[in-house]
Amino acid sequence: MFEVTKELLDSHEALLEIVFEESTVDEAKRRAALKISREVNIPGFRKGKAPYAKVLQYVGEPTVIQEAAELLMDEAYPQILEKGEVSPYGPGEYVSMQPSPLTLKIRVPLQPTVELGDYHSLREPWVDPSVSGEEVTQTLEQMREEHAILEHVDRPAAMGDEVVVDVKAVANGDVIVEENEIEIVLSESRPFLSHEFVAALVGMSVDETKQVTLVLPETVEEPSLRGVEADFTLTVKHVHERALPNVDDALASTVGSFETVAELEQDIRQRIIRRKQDQTLAEYRAKLSAQLVEQATVAYPPLLLKETLDDIVDEASKSIESQRKMSLEDGLRLDGLTLEQFREQMRPQAEARIRRSLALSKLAELENVTVSDEEVVQEYTGLMGRLGVVEELSSRKIEVDSPLGRNLRSSALGRKVLDRLASIGRGEGQVPGYGAEVPKANGVDVAEHEVDASAGEVETPKSEADA
Repeated sequence: MFEVTKELLDSHEALLEIVFEESTVDEAKRRAALKISREVNIPGFRKGKAPYAKVLQYVGEPTVIQEAAELLMDEAYPQILEKGEVSPYGPGEYVSMQPSPLTLKIRVPLQPTVELGDYHSLREPWVDPSVSGEEVTQTLEQMREEHAILEHVDRPAAMGDEVVVDVKAVANGDVIVEENEIEIVLSESRPFLSHEFVAALVGMSVDETKQVTLVLPETVEEPSLRGVEADFTLTVKHVHERALPNVDDALASTVGSFETVAELEQDIRQRIIRRKQDQTLAEYRAKLSAQLVEQATVAYPPLLLKETLDDIVDEASKSIESQRKMSLEDGLRLDGLTLEQFREQMRPQAEARIRRSLALSKLAELENVTVSDEEVVQEYTGLMGRLGVVEELSSRKIEVDSPLGRNLRSSALGRKVLDRLASIGRGEGQVPGYGAEVPKANGVDVAEHEVDASAGEVETPKSEADA
């Protein structure tokens, strides 16, 4: 019926040349002519009744051959891939056709390939986080600040006071801020907007108006305003002296259900250590993931890069629409970029995302990391709990094969893979439910840590797709 010749390309694609037998082509040409006669009005004949020779004469043999080639490809494509020993990532792309003998060339993207190397030898030192007394004291001071008692004073504002201010700011001829009665704490350690802004308010009295020109800091939300000079008009409406409460049992009962300061301090320590544990674990996973990706040998077709760039563009579009209330194209235009230039800028990010996703997916495969249906249900229960709708769980069941169920499975899989990678990095032995035994590293003391439920996901590459 046909012969297939395969050439592997550097782009991780296969160039297939398919040569069809003459008898196969002749039969396909007759079926193609019949199809054409049903779709084209041929003078003197009803649709579908024109003889083969008349169709050839009316539309031309090249048209019939083209139609025959499409029919053959539709019918024989799975067999062509099988004969060419090709595992496709996505649809094949037509390259060329030669009519006699009928020879087609198609470019087929191949499934990504990953070699992780000796990933069991990956090691990264683990350091248990700790909490200092200074950190507890700082948190207590923040609580005192948050529960300060305000007393109106008839004097100029001083550092440490809280002032109520009307603010108007103009930059590049545009009003960028016009807000009344903004409550501002005059603090050196945590200045509102900038140290210069706070300094401008110090010494002002009630009903006093001041005009001052300040450089907007790099922390302002709008990127185009960072480092820009703005003319501020400030009018003080109220000045309050802030009396901070003592660190005593009364403060403990005010900020929570604590009877003593000792209980409050213990709770602060626990919350700080949980936060540090989550941060330390996230950083630890990131370092090991980087090591895993660095030593991995990854190959993938251009189609995967295009799809990943499409995803990044879609994410950017949703983000700019939400934050700046404009389309991605308009936002890029303000930044002096075209969509194609933006895609090119995002190429390194897309490539890094692909390599990480493929490496972690391969690790999941090699270490037999899977997520059961029961774990998907548990993931759903946890999600509903975080959203505060636990009471609805009895009436709302999760379909594990639904889009939400698949997303939850992916999230759980990502967390389990990163858990496994972290255990390898610490030199731990076999983890129940995972793959081969990993020898313990001498002298490594491994502690148990809580895992952040919002850990990253593993993006699994697509399965075989038809042309």
